[in-house]
Amino acid sequence: MKKIFMAGRNLWKTLKSRGDRRKLYFIGPNGNSGEEVAESVLDALGYVPAPDGTYFLHRKPGIKYPAIKYMLIHSEKKLAEKAPKSAVDLYMEDETQYRDIEEDVIAEFANSTSEFPMACVVGEGAVLRESNVEKIKEGIVVWLDVDPAFSWIKTQHRPQQGGGVYFPPEFQDRPPAWAIANGWDGDVDDTEGKLEYMKILNSRSEVYEQISDIRLRMDIPGISENSYWAAERIIRLLNQHLDISTDEVSVEEEVLEKDLAKFLEGARLSKYVKPALKWCEEQGAATIEEVVDNVPEMSEALKLKPLERKRLEKAAAAVAVA
Repeated sequence: MKKIFMAGRNLWKTLKSRGDRRKLYFIGPNGNSGEEVAESVLDALGYVPAPDGTYFLHRKPGIKYPAIKYMLIHSEKKLAEKAPKSAVDLYMEDETQYRDIEEDVIAEFANSTSEFPMACVVGEGAVLRESNVEKIKEGIVVWLDVDPAFSWIKTQHRPQQGGGVYFPPEFQDRPPAWAIANGWDGDVDDTEGKLEYMKILNSRSEVYEQISDIRLRMDIPGISENSYWAAERIIRLLNQHLDISTDEVSVEEEVLEKDLAKFLEGARLSKYVKPALKWCEEQGAATIEEVVDNVPEMSEALKLKPLERKRLEKAAAAVAVA
């Protein structure tokens, strides 16, 4: 599991050094575990190792660890928040307004900025509007594909309540609004509905194929059960798509080490090179510019004396001017 997080972390460091902060868009039919997978990918991209070496999955509540920061939205959930009534009711009464709100959600996300990884799980019908596709294509599009029959079973099945186990609605796979509007909800044995549902999903798969940059099947054993296994494969596919090699990551780390050593030498603080490098690793700083932008935080972490802080700030000001 540690390798997954470090691979994601290295990918994000490389993208930042390239100035590539494109957003990720996860597309595909309901039942593809899109939100869980997107969150796992972002966990890896934004991963910050704990100073004590504790792995992510072994961290205990109540203990302060470096925060993993990212932005993740699900367009259908955002749509439901903005809709004047139930999203399904709105779809049934005014599909145009439903799609307009959906378009606003995607545009708002596309226009937002962050220093941290960003991803949107796109409602499966949003790709029907060209304006949405244009926005989505500005980022990197990940198609989480499942067979239509698999989607039908996942979205029609309802967990049995009882035995003290409660499944909140947000953790249940639901059909899209258009399927619920057609009465295809909660009846996995509805043969006629299943055939129509599969026909629609097959037609939308053609759109997904046209606009996606990478594709991962989510209905195969070993992937569908664990979102982090899916994240591992997506990170590998992203490296291939973006032509990033492990050699490139090694070169970037070497450059940062040299630049940092020179920077601290200029401030007569060479004795802090090793702890400063450790701080860079913990905070995800990949370039000397990012170090300069966060000098107060680094000074605090290194426990510099007042005069040492002043020398470091003076060196940082010189780098910023240069």
